[in-house]
Amino acid sequence: MRRPPVLAVIGVVLAAVCVGLLAGCDTGPRFGAEEAAHKKAQDTMIRELEALPGATVKARVTSSLDGGQNNVGVQARLPAAVAVAQANALGDSIERTIWLSHLDPMGRISIDITREGSSVSVQQRLYQFEIDTRPLGVKYGPRPDGLPR
Repeated sequence: MRRPPVLAVIGVVLAAVCVGLLAGCDTGPRFGAEEAAHKKAQDTMIRELEALPGATVKARVTSSLDGGQNNVGVQARLPAAVAVAQANALGDSIERTIWLSHLDPMGRISIDITREGSSVSVQQRLYQFEIDTRPLGVKYGPRPDGLPR
């Protein structure tokens, strides 16, 4: 005679556990919205980088298990007769565009600037996010929307 109340209690407990588990599965739409915002931030940053004047700029964002998330790689090719000051200005523009983007989290930043007709780098800049990006924060100010530096 004790079995029906015990079975009823077990049934109520199982139902409550199932409801709790199903309520915790409601992350699909938020994840989709976060993924869309992340993709938009990537696309916007790449578009801005590739539109910089005075050079041919190619940018990409890569992520991997062993390489980390959102590593930004930029290759810029300047005209052959460009002055060092112009290469410096381009490097600064690339850094600023990346730093002020909404890309989050941000990984390594790699910038390689060459001249037309040469494979030798005029300038290389490399930053490992969270380790040596402090100079970028000093130079360009805080990241947008309170993103970490």
